[in-house]
Amino acid sequence: MNRKVSNRSGPRRTDPAVPGPALSQALLQHREGRLEAADRAYAGIKRRDPDYAEAVRLRGVIAQQRGEPETAARWLRRALEQQPANPVYHHTLAEILRASGQLEAAAASYRRAYMLAPERHATGIDLGDVQLKAGDADAALSSYRAIVQASPGHAQANERIATVLNERGEPDAARAQLARWHTQAGDDRAQLHRVAAAYAAIGAFERAAALYRELQASQDTDAAACAGLGSVLQSQGDFDEARQWLERALAIKPDIGWVYAALLSDRGYVMGAERETTMRQLVEQPGTSTRSRINLHFALGQLYDRRGEYETAFGHFRAGNQLHARAVPFDRAVFDDRIDRIIAQFTPAFFARQPARAGVHTSQKPVFVVGMPRSGTSLVEQIIASHPQAFGAGELDDIRRLVRELPHLAGGRSRFPECVDRLQDDALHTLAGRYLAALDARAPEAARVTDKMPFNMLWLGLIALLFPGARVIYCRRDAMDNCLSCYFQIFSQGLRFSYDLGDVGHVYRQHERLMAHWANTLPLNMITVDYESLVADQEAEIRRLIDFTGLDWDDRCLDFHRTERDVRTASVWQVRQPVYGSSVERWRAYAPWLDELRDALDG
Repeated sequence: MNRKVSNRSGPRRTDPAVPGPALSQALLQHREGRLEAADRAYAGIKRRDPDYAEAVRLRGVIAQQRGEPETAARWLRRALEQQPANPVYHHTLAEILRASGQLEAAAASYRRAYMLAPERHATGIDLGDVQLKAGDADAALSSYRAIVQASPGHAQANERIATVLNERGEPDAARAQLARWHTQAGDDRAQLHRVAAAYAAIGAFERAAALYRELQASQDTDAAACAGLGSVLQSQGDFDEARQWLERALAIKPDIGWVYAALLSDRGYVMGAERETTMRQLVEQPGTSTRSRINLHFALGQLYDRRGEYETAFGHFRAGNQLHARAVPFDRAVFDDRIDRIIAQFTPAFFARQPARAGVHTSQKPVFVVGMPRSGTSLVEQIIASHPQAFGAGELDDIRRLVRELPHLAGGRSRFPECVDRLQDDALHTLAGRYLAALDARAPEAARVTDKMPFNMLWLGLIALLFPGARVIYCRRDAMDNCLSCYFQIFSQGLRFSYDLGDVGHVYRQHERLMAHWANTLPLNMITVDYESLVADQEAEIRRLIDFTGLDWDDRCLDFHRTERDVRTASVWQVRQPVYGSSVERWRAYAPWLDELRDALDG
């Protein structure tokens, strides 16, 4: 999907050679989406004034909006021939190149734009973002740090530095970055709110909670501070106090849509009649934002689901999903191509020809818990993390970040997975060492650390090269239940497929195809844990799971729901409950409305 190109710079209205009425008409047509007419108008302006390069840039913007990136780039380069020192033109070209996947060229254009106008920190952020996407995290950090050096309180730059550091396994450095920003923010409440949210985003829940409490204490009508504190407390497992703060937030500001969803994600919460009425009114009000409306539909879906009013519940889930899917559409062809290429690359022959690598990391510390989202990965991690010699690290983005770096490290223009053929031993050793160092930073004494990012299943071929001593636990759940659970959940990021029944069914079948491939080819220790078996025979399955990790048995693993640890996933409430069977065959209550899902699973 093409990335939109900004038109925020606008033409130079002060240029006396530009006919005002003609320009105004062209801009109006452009704003109204009449792209053909606007393009003709810009062309006419350019013919009347050959020196007016802005008309050329705007033709490039239109070409990009029409899905013609090559034409768009050509127009921008023509504009730059006339104004080579115009930072806006370099920035626009960078956006076009970025949207078409030309990341190195985009970075070069962003860099040129930023050098010409170093006060335009938004360009510096874009530069860092594209460097990060291209796999050069060091360069990205340098770009973000340059912004902070010039503007210490720059929120986006500080947030990104902390995120990258945390993902690189440097949580202390990430917290130190936010602490400096916290100090610099002084009494600026808007900044302090962003600092608190950034603490929560990297899992520094104690610091986030403390800051939210300070904000609320200094202004007891601060609904955002109450809501933020409630959310953090949920992640820490303190549901009783979390309810109090979330309710207080709604008492102050009843239209915070996501707070209703947060409250109803807590199965122990009972919503009062007045609160329910407000929620139903808000979801119908024209002034309610799309984001809030999505959250309210999902919250109402959960509410009616608990009551057994399944048709009404499904109507709300469907409405919320449709709104979300329109905002972030999913491309099946792109996903399928990725699966096809992974299977084609990581064959038995590929693994058979891998040499015995000198100095390879044989650590048994990593345990990868993979599978579809909502398949029981959080539950499995909670069980293992209840062992005194294990640590649950949650959904780490570390492996995906390493994958982003591979083309850069391998050289050439091959992307993942083809680029693995070019990786040298020293690069693999460095990447593996970096990941293991990150695990050690999180849990230095643990013999096993779980990484439960479900879609690490895409990267198991690389994981086998980096960590031949690692273990893989594949969590599997009934297809209908698993897909419906995804459809009923708002995820914090990604997982675009989950907002359409056909898409989620399609991805489920593709994930099965990939996991069947790994079962036949992967040179790693791997077991499958079926959610239904875990529910039906809890102790036997838990013992099998702990035995697989290579740890001695510990009775605390049976009482996993009593283990106190931070949880940052949608299963924050469920993992603190004993295993229950109410989620098995849950789909049957919604059977009349699941034809699209059945068709996708049968296709």
